[in-house]
Amino acid sequence: MSAFLAAWRNECEKLRRRKKYTVFLFAGIAICIIWTLLGRLLASFIRMQSGYSFVFTPTPMGALPFFLQIFVPFLMFMASADLLSAEAENTMKSAICRPVERWKLYASKILAVEAYAAAYLTCIFFVCAALTQVFGKPLAISELATAFASYALTLVPLAILASFAALVALLGHSGSLTMFLLILLYTAMNALTMIFPALTEMLFTSYLNWYRLWIGALPGASKLFHMLVIVFGYGAVFFTAGSLIFDRKEY
Repeated sequence: MSAFLAAWRNECEKLRRRKKYTVFLFAGIAICIIWTLLGRLLASFIRMQSGYSFVFTPTPMGALPFFLQIFVPFLMFMASADLLSAEAENTMKSAICRPVERWKLYASKILAVEAYAAAYLTCIFFVCAALTQVFGKPLAISELATAFASYALTLVPLAILASFAALVALLGHSGSLTMFLLILLYTAMNALTMIFPALTEMLFTSYLNWYRLWIGALPGASKLFHMLVIVFGYGAVFFTAGSLIFDRKEY
C-alpha cells in the first residue's frame, strides 16, 4: 500500500509541476468571474429597460454542467496523455523499474488524473459559491450542501472517464494523437446520444450528469441497479483491459 501511495503522490507531483494545469485552473476561475460580471451587466441593462430584476450569477449547480461536460473531460484527457502516452516516449522505462507492481503504477496514474479533476471541481464549487453569496441571491446551507454533494457524486463517472482515457492513452503513440482520439471519441459518443436517444443508457458518457438522479427523486430499485451495473461494469472493463495492456507492454 505504501508503494502505491508513493507512486500516486509522484504522479500527482508530475501534474502539479506542469504549469499548464495551474493555468487551466485559473482559467476556470476566470470564466466564473467573467460570467458574474457579464451577468451583472446584463441584469442591470434588463432592469433599466424593463424594470424586471434577474440574477445571472453562476451558482455552483449552474456552473457544474458546463465544466463537467466540456472543461473537466478535456483536462482529464490531457493529463492521461501526459502521464501515459507522452511518458512512453521518455520516462516510462525508469518508472516501471521502481519497486511497485505495474498494475499499481497504472492505477496510480488514473487516480492522479481523478484527483486533479476533484481538486479542479472543488475550486470551481467554492469560487461559484462565494460569487453567488456576494453578488447573487445567497444560498441556504441546505442548498450549498446539495450542491457540494452533487459535485462529489460526479467523481464516480469521472473515474470511469479517467479509466477510459488511460486505456486510449495506452494505444496512442504520442500525446497529440491520444488527445485527438479522446476528443474525437468523446464527441462522437455525445453526438450519438443526441441522434439516437435509445443509446443514452448504454454509453457511459451519458452518466456524467447522474448526480441529477441522486439529488432528485430516486428511480425505481430495478432501474437504479441497472444503472449501477452499467457504470461500474464500464469501469471494471476499462481498468482491467488497461492494466493488462500496461502489464504486457514493452517500453
